[in-house]
Amino acid sequence: MGTKQKSDNRRALPKYILMLLIAALFGGLAGFGAGIVGAVNLSGSIKTAVNTALTAAAPWGIPVTSVVFLGLGWRFYAKARRIYQTWDGEDEERIEKAEEDLSWALLMSAVAMLWDFFFVSVLVVCEGNWPMGRLGGLGMFFVSIAVIVVHQQKVVDLTRRINPEKQGSVYDTKFLKKWVDSCDESEQRQMGQAAFKAYRAAVNTCLWMWAALIVLHYAFDTGLLPIVMVLVIFGVLQIVYTLECIRETQKDPEARWYGVSFEAAIPMLVHSLGR
Repeated sequence: MGTKQKSDNRRALPKYILMLLIAALFGGLAGFGAGIVGAVNLSGSIKTAVNTALTAAAPWGIPVTSVVFLGLGWRFYAKARRIYQTWDGEDEERIEKAEEDLSWALLMSAVAMLWDFFFVSVLVVCEGNWPMGRLGGLGMFFVSIAVIVVHQQKVVDLTRRINPEKQGSVYDTKFLKKWVDSCDESEQRQMGQAAFKAYRAAVNTCLWMWAALIVLHYAFDTGLLPIVMVLVIFGVLQIVYTLECIRETQKDPEARWYGVSFEAAIPMLVHSLGR
């Protein structure tokens, strides 16, 4: 076993070193370019242009993105509802299409929520003469969030009608736990696979953002706080998941002989990502 491990490491090490060298070269070039931008004071012009554009777009950002993405979300929901109402209870392909439409509906509401949080941040942080004032912008934000919650409730309720065994209300603080517990093993395995991919994507995104923020600091003097915030998220992802794996392993003494039980912590990962 030790020989095989050494052989695997020898095969993988050159690619790993090459990747590090490429990343270092790219980072050096990016840092050099950012230093030039900062030295010739292009950063000030870029900041002004971006701030002006965001200030102009922010008052209309929430209503426009809400109409577009929530409109798509309600459209997918309506399609799924029509399929369910005409379903004969036998055609599995037809009802699977309805469930796929409901998944797309949830995705659209999630995208709409992301845009809402972005534009309300612009309204709070950036200075400008807002047509409806900051309070008006915050009012639009809360209205949009309320519509999103109602939309998600409709989607979940229709999903429960299609699958009566599903449990939970979106207004219940323990909704995600009840929902996961009511899923069968196949569904939980699918959620676990999706959650682990989301976890890996979040970890990789944190690393790329950390590198990008270091480079951007040379051009725009962003300071240490954004870097610290990214590292906090990165640390929470890594530490909480690993501690949960250790805890799950300790529940089963026999599992210790096979290493830390990372698979057993996937349900926790599903819950955490859902929150």
